[in-house]
Amino acid sequence: MTATLSQPEIEGLVVVAILGFVILRRTVLLIYGVPATTGRLVFLSGLYGLLYAIELVSVAYAGVGSGRGNLAAIALAADLTLVLVGVAIAYPLTRRHVEMYRPPGDARWHYRLKPLLPVVYVALFFVRAGLEVAIVGQSPFTFPTAAEFDALSTVALTTLFVVDALWGLTTGFLLGRNSAVYVEWRRHERAPPAATPLPPT
Repeated sequence: MTATLSQPEIEGLVVVAILGFVILRRTVLLIYGVPATTGRLVFLSGLYGLLYAIELVSVAYAGVGSGRGNLAAIALAADLTLVLVGVAIAYPLTRRHVEMYRPPGDARWHYRLKPLLPVVYVALFFVRAGLEVAIVGQSPFTFPTAAEFDALSTVALTTLFVVDALWGLTTGFLLGRNSAVYVEWRRHERAPPAATPLPPT
């Protein structure tokens, strides 16, 4: 007997595959080193933070209109807390372990990270996406409605809240990591150039 995937599940798997490939590629680049640019560090953080903020607003809106508003409020508080936890973990770790360098012949600053934070980020992404597709049966980043809240079983609703909480944690990781890299990059740019030793006389 073969299991039949629903349309939302198929869409979810496609989204996970595409985003997973992009994130894995990005992870490899971070480990080997990439140029430090404002667009890379600030824009990506802003975009990801905005997407998560939209998700939180949609959950709050759906929760108010459903019969499970109290659960939604608790979940939102947990989500916001986990964003802060992710920032609090990633920022100091990144400040300590990011390596800023200039490749020979390149005036730009580059940075690379040890595998721990990028790998944790990837793992959280796949756990979150897998839970949403396999248990909730919807595409990642799909915003719930009040009717969907009421129709979900307690297990599925709890899983949805766990998914959003993991998204909050990964958002915090990304914001903390990129903020730390940006601070270190600017600190290295402001630092005086290393003194050139005088030639022997």
